[in-house]
Amino acid sequence: MKKHVFWTVLTATMMLCGGWNTLSAQTDVNDKNNDETDLMSDTWVATDALGRQMPLNESVGDIKTDHRRVVGIFYITWHTPNNHNLKGPYTDVTKILNEDPMARKQTSHPLWKYGSYHWGEPEVGYFLSQDEWVIRHDISMLQDAGVDVLVMDVTNGVCYWDEWEVLFSTMMKMRQEGNRTPQFIFWSYNNKPVNVVKQLYERYYKAEKYKDLWFYWDGKPLLLYNADPSSDANGKYKDASASDYPQEILDYFTLRNMWWGYYESKGKRYIGTEDNWSFGYQMDHLDIVCMTPKQLVSKHKGQLEEAAVTPAQHPLAMDDRHMGVGKSWSRHTLEPELDEHDMPRRAYVPWLGKTVDNPTGYGIYFQERWDDALAADPQFIYLNDWNEWTAGKYGWGDNAWFLNRPRHSFVFVDQYNAEFNRTIQPMKDGYTDNFYMQMAQNIRRYKGARPIPVNKGYNKIGIDGDFTDWKDVTVLYRDTRGDVTHRDADGYAGLHYTDQTGRNDIQDAKVALTRKGEVCFYVRTGQPLSPCTDSDWMLLFIDVDQDASTGWYGYDFVVNRLVKDARTTTLMHFEEGEWKEVTTLPFAVNGCELELAIPAQWLGLNGKEESFDFKWADNPGPLKDIISLCLHGDTAPNRRFNYRFIWKKK
Repeated sequence: MKKHVFWTVLTATMMLCGGWNTLSAQTDVNDKNNDETDLMSDTWVATDALGRQMPLNESVGDIKTDHRRVVGIFYITWHTPNNHNLKGPYTDVTKILNEDPMARKQTSHPLWKYGSYHWGEPEVGYFLSQDEWVIRHDISMLQDAGVDVLVMDVTNGVCYWDEWEVLFSTMMKMRQEGNRTPQFIFWSYNNKPVNVVKQLYERYYKAEKYKDLWFYWDGKPLLLYNADPSSDANGKYKDASASDYPQEILDYFTLRNMWWGYYESKGKRYIGTEDNWSFGYQMDHLDIVCMTPKQLVSKHKGQLEEAAVTPAQHPLAMDDRHMGVGKSWSRHTLEPELDEHDMPRRAYVPWLGKTVDNPTGYGIYFQERWDDALAADPQFIYLNDWNEWTAGKYGWGDNAWFLNRPRHSFVFVDQYNAEFNRTIQPMKDGYTDNFYMQMAQNIRRYKGARPIPVNKGYNKIGIDGDFTDWKDVTVLYRDTRGDVTHRDADGYAGLHYTDQTGRNDIQDAKVALTRKGEVCFYVRTGQPLSPCTDSDWMLLFIDVDQDASTGWYGYDFVVNRLVKDARTTTLMHFEEGEWKEVTTLPFAVNGCELELAIPAQWLGLNGKEESFDFKWADNPGPLKDIISLCLHGDTAPNRRFNYRFIWKKK
């Protein structure tokens, strides 16, 4: 771009493959397909790489029902197949500046060989937008975090029909598999937006295509658009006006004008005004930086409606100022001093209460915008963006100011490097998934969360392959269905990505305590389990002290890292930097179900109330770090998240 409400229902879902009837306690009132499995991801626990913990019900309160609360995110599909034909080897701005920092000052430097660049490498590689494996990861992550709406980019007048077909059909497949997904809306603004809106209306809405995925606002499908097409970000057009939009279309949609949060736009006050939504705020503008959180929010009939939250602004100042606004910018200290890679050297981190080196990954600007949005408490929070990643490198004829450098011969407008971008999707290496976790933490503060379910009393469980005794254990921990899809897809510049690690699709889990002093675990997969002789087979990680700073990224014990035979496995403890065998354990498998028992004494459990965190993982590959559990095979719950087992004697 150049540029829930929830109510309580009870939905019985019959579990397949030897399962049971289970009640789902939450459904999205905007979603007409209410049969998806509720993973209760708002009860999952996690600690991110910076030590920030997911807030729980005790701190954020119950699901908030005082007004509608919706989170939308800008979702890009411009990574089209033609990018596969770029000349390799592929590179990005971060790699270029690491190789030679002088490239940041020389537009003709030999390392610059494309017209557009990624600012860094995505965690999933330099993907293309028709990669179903990536789409499934995206949708699961966004749903887990509490995102309700994908805002589809048509801001440049380009309709990505093929990419949208793959995206929307994949989302429908995920729903058919028993998952919840966000819904979608479109956002049109530049380059003949009237024609674009007409095409979208005919192709999707009039044809009622993917209707289950439409997002409604005030009783109609929501459309973000240019309310005055006589001008856009590229100029003015004498032959265009608002009257060019057909009345049929104007009547069909709930319409909101949306563009950058300037203090004034098209000669009128813009930011915070009636029905003018913003996709970000020009916080370095003196009139805007002094505005209160509620003054920043777009209004509708006087009510606080939409707030924008972004990890940064632009590397190129959007007015006569000379410095961009990056991820470490603060309204109190502005953008920190940059080093030879155009990365900030040091900055004060307000939420941490101290100054740190290399502050980019700490989300300083992001948290300021979240704090503003949470204080204003609007009905809709718009996030920009999930996966834009790329931006053009534009020649400027030695006339530009770029990152406070005068007479610069080139600029990047939207994305530049790890500091100057608005991407939330995790990056490879660097700060990994910090911004994703920060987003999830703040969405939970915005929406509230349900209490973590409590297990009560003892159960009689036999490790015998007869799983009928588990029906009396009422607390069920769920995971995404169908997330073992294999990958075989092209990427940028001749790259091709494959991943065949998806094997056992973990779907449900339970835990029980017995009077014999055992902690019993149950897990069910979508299809019969693979042989226990497989590598990295059905690993069970346990965090007894609920402390991410101890053990292996918090996990004190692991089961099944060493399986002795078809009935005997091992419990291992992480100490002195490695996993060491503690004892052997019985386990049993029958079809797609597995159960095992651990003597409670080995886990240090002996009270009237117990609590620990756990995670199942199958075929994650070498356990290098916590991100090893985010990409390969299957984990339950997803990525860094854990289930929390809470038990009371009565």
